[in-house]
Amino acid sequence: MSADLVAAADAPALDIAAGVERMMGDAAMYLRILARFRSDYTGYVARLRTALAGGDLTLAHRVVHTLKGAAAMIEARGLRAAAVEVEQQLRGGAHANAHLVDRMEAELARVMAQVDSLMAAQSAGDTAGAQAMLAERDLRRLRALLDVGDSGAQNVIAENRSALRTRLGAARMAELEKAVAAFDYERALGVLDAQ
Repeated sequence: MSADLVAAADAPALDIAAGVERMMGDAAMYLRILARFRSDYTGYVARLRTALAGGDLTLAHRVVHTLKGAAAMIEARGLRAAAVEVEQQLRGGAHANAHLVDRMEAELARVMAQVDSLMAAQSAGDTAGAQAMLAERDLRRLRALLDVGDSGAQNVIAENRSALRTRLGAARMAELEKAVAAFDYERALGVLDAQ
């Protein structure tokens, strides 16, 4: 197993913050992309297994290549790493190692489980829960702005107030807003980093 796959197995199936960032900060769009991924790629490894069983290496390569690209789009790094390994074997004209195909299928299942959690939170009307899962990217962006003393931090807070409040709690959120309003960015960073 490659170092990429070992590292991916220890990480969440999706890097949600990077996925939202890929969508230029549009969390709703990221959720729509995830829903589409869920619809399009459920059982996708079965297509690969069918192509391999039929000896159609061209189709098998296309299936893996497509899955690799989709995994990259949603920031499913473990799935992408597994697909890269399978694709490299197929590109060389060899049949894919069954163990690697199993690993890719397991990674796809991990991705689907995390997508299901996000979709369930959204469907249950738990928008606060879904927003909290997506708020990490906004926290990173806010930290970066505060670190350089950029007043754009006020806009980030205004645009993401609900998600940030869910993530930080009402008291810390109020303290953060007060510090940023006073342009006391060092204190605001302290509020973000307080546990």
